[in-house]
Amino acid sequence: MELPRVVFFGRSGEEACRFFNLNLAEWEGASVLDCPGGPGSLAALARHSGVSMLAVDPLYALEPEVLEQRCREDTTLTIHRLHQSTTVRPDFNLDLYERQKLEALETFLADRRAHPDTYRAGALPELPLDDNSIDLVLSGHLLFVYAPLADGGLHQLDCFDLNWHRRALAELLRVSRREVRIFPAHTITLPTRVHPYVAPLLAELPAGWQGSLENTAYDQGSVGDCPMLRLRCAGS
Repeated sequence: MELPRVVFFGRSGEEACRFFNLNLAEWEGASVLDCPGGPGSLAALARHSGVSMLAVDPLYALEPEVLEQRCREDTTLTIHRLHQSTTVRPDFNLDLYERQKLEALETFLADRRAHPDTYRAGALPELPLDDNSIDLVLSGHLLFVYAPLADGGLHQLDCFDLNWHRRALAELLRVSRREVRIFPAHTITLPTRVHPYVAPLLAELPAGWQGSLENTAYDQGSVGDCPMLRLRCAGS
């Protein structure tokens, strides 16, 4: 599967909790960042769970009507590519998957209208946030996913190469004071395997940070495990 750009494609809050191994009750009263937030419903779910969440995404800078159009176009594009993809299992229910994404999209649009301060424009590898300002940083479906095709990602270009990943991860660690979780940590191409960027990134973690891979229960229709990368700051 190949995508022509980074698509504005969201997941439901329940899905995000599965692929981040996230129990929102454990983070009540803490500050949480979802970056990139996309058109997902995690921030809305977090609010109802008593968790203060900020979602950051470059496309939040768009005017509401333009943003909604982009949401719908990219959701349609991604689902179409998934129907054509050889990386999706034949038994995977893509129709249900599509309905869940559209429901997440509608929740996002309504929540952004009601709570605009939750959604802030910004992009890796330079975020508009202070050092050590967030307890838990979540980053889904950007790092590793949009690496070049030759490295197991979805993109023909090399703008999200290993050097970009180094800068992006350094920025996620900069704003976090406790923990960073990144999903997925595997290749998109079959057979899936731990992404080749994971080892060098773990080897270069700054002092005080430790990282490990964790399997998740999330089913995205592919074959094989769906691990996430979990990074913890010592003493947190």
